[in-house]
Amino acid sequence: MRSVKVLTVFLILSAIMFYFGGCSTAEQTTAKLAYAQGDYKKAEEEFLKETKQNPTNEEAWFYLAMSRAQLSKADGVKEAMIKYTQIGKFTFRTELTEAWGTMYDRAYKQYEDGEKIAKTGKDDEAVKKFTESLNNFEIAYALLPDSAFVKDNIAALNGRINTILVKPTIDKGVELEKNGDFSGAINEYNNGLSKVTKGSGAYEVIIYNISLANLKWGEKMRETNSEDPSYKDKYTAALPYLEELTASKDKDNKLNAYELLIQVYANLGMNDKAQDAIKMRDQLKSENK
Repeated sequence: MRSVKVLTVFLILSAIMFYFGGCSTAEQTTAKLAYAQGDYKKAEEEFLKETKQNPTNEEAWFYLAMSRAQLSKADGVKEAMIKYTQIGKFTFRTELTEAWGTMYDRAYKQYEDGEKIAKTGKDDEAVKKFTESLNNFEIAYALLPDSAFVKDNIAALNGRINTILVKPTIDKGVELEKNGDFSGAINEYNNGLSKVTKGSGAYEVIIYNISLANLKWGEKMRETNSEDPSYKDKYTAALPYLEELTASKDKDNKLNAYELLIQVYANLGMNDKAQDAIKMRDQLKSENK
């Protein structure tokens, strides 16, 4: 009886090794076993070795991407998927779709959890959860780059994270403005710019605040000494930010930019541009009705 059991175990192990091995190299066999056992770090190492030995091994590239997805390595997934796609066989369509669905669902659940945490005022914890969500959306996008709505989710999440990160900076800047410290407020806002993505919603809020603080500062200087033309320097400082803001996709941000540009152009003697800004403002107002 014992010998039969030993033989049975031997046959089972042989079958497993044949299934995972076949014509595979030692590296790929080891990688498959590691992946099946959930040892994704080991699987990544061995699949990477295999791709270096055999760059056209489609299966190795695919499961290298899958291993990295489990390790939350978005950039690594992208790199491996590019190589997989270049081979052009697309053998693992079904597995790819399933993996994409798993990563997307995981990301969306983390996003929902982040929003729940944000409502409690625990911003640090919310950002951590949003960052996890962002990484998994990036992995999903790396798996299927044609999923444009995932790209939109990535952009929205970046904006959400940026907004939370710069809120303390904006609050402090606004408080400094109330106390008449426009220089300090602008310094705070400039510090905030280093924390956000250019073109994001948070970025646009900050450059608007920088512009507005400069205009308030310039107006205060003119009230103090109307004969001193140096107040115009503050309008000049606001100008590039406001002109940049006119390209915003947010209609309210664009409208606010033109409202301030009318003042800036007028104070700098740019009358033609002031008239153009008035026309653009009126057009945007009519569109927003």
